[in-house]
Amino acid sequence: MERKFNQTPGYTNIAILGYLTKVGTWMNLRQITTGTPGSDLNRDRLRSILESFNKKGFAEIRESQNPKAKFEYRITEKGKASFLKCVNFEPDVRYILGLRDVKDNSF
Repeated sequence: MERKFNQTPGYTNIAILGYLTKVGTWMNLRQITTGTPGSDLNRDRLRSILESFNKKGFAEIRESQNPKAKFEYRITEKGKASFLKCVNFEPDVRYILGLRDVKDNSF
């Protein structure tokens, strides 16, 4: 029987960090929501995750230069390094954590 993967909170966090790593520039909530693979997050949940990333030093927050957005977010070097550690887990650890194989997603 093949295991089906639901989008766990850990997977969601890794998907967000992966998208921020890939883009590497300042982005607002709408841009992150639209670009994060497999994400169905609402703005409040995404904002909460990004604020927690900021507290851990994984992301930076600044006031937006775009008048339609309040804040912009960008990944830090610590965030990039943490993301890379997560996607480089051995396959059995990824399975236990409910993470898809790297080849199965667009990290």
